[in-house]
Amino acid sequence: MNAESVTMERPELDSAPIDGVVFEADAGADLPQLPASRHYRRARQDRGAETRHNLLIAALDVFGRYGFEGAATRDIAKRAGANLAAIVYHFGSKDALHRAVAEYVVEQMQKRIGDSIDTADEALKGSIDRATARRLLQRIVDVHIDSMLGEAEAELWGRFIMREQMEPSSTFDIIYDFMMKCQGTTTELIAFLLNLDPRSEEATFRAFAISGQFVIFCVARPMVAKKLGRDTLACGDRDQIRRVVAEHIDLLVGETLIDEG
Repeated sequence: MNAESVTMERPELDSAPIDGVVFEADAGADLPQLPASRHYRRARQDRGAETRHNLLIAALDVFGRYGFEGAATRDIAKRAGANLAAIVYHFGSKDALHRAVAEYVVEQMQKRIGDSIDTADEALKGSIDRATARRLLQRIVDVHIDSMLGEAEAELWGRFIMREQMEPSSTFDIIYDFMMKCQGTTTELIAFLLNLDPRSEEATFRAFAISGQFVIFCVARPMVAKKLGRDTLACGDRDQIRRVVAEHIDLLVGETLIDEG
């Protein structure tokens, strides 16, 4: 087989760097005898984990921009610096990759805001006063603002979630279940502060309206930054957003936040 025929049979490689390519041999074909040293095995394992992560991030971006139907697996592989076989090897199918992306988004958000939700849930099982409820609510708001506006990758999470809101797919329930757990805790705190039944529509509407106080800065971040004459929102902007949102929530729930510090 000459070089020209090889190129024709492997067009998906394009000009991707060799370190990022997962060849068919890595997808389960028989391998030649290679050194089996600990360093070799570790390097191969690390390369596989890196490729999988690169595919997840590339897919997160592409699915968020174009939705499931509009996303092309060839585009995802190219952005990840891998070949098309890598998607099959690591995920099995486009649908499974889409689901893995949704699970990845939930996992990343859980790492950042999960503690604030768990702490509030535990406190709500007992007897709390209004000041404590207000502080717990603010802690949830603060970690949302920090995670949504403090990390570049969070913009990709937000876009993916918004796409699922506009065009629900088979992965919608993964996002929904996590978001509703967070929103459920927020609703209980707000219902407590407003003396409402947390299961009521009134409590639900008010909770979503209050969440919108900070979610808007994620959804409309480019617009806000442009209005301020900046390329992006900086740490100082996040501090100001937290202050403004806290003051608004004070008015909405009738309880002024008391700084424990």
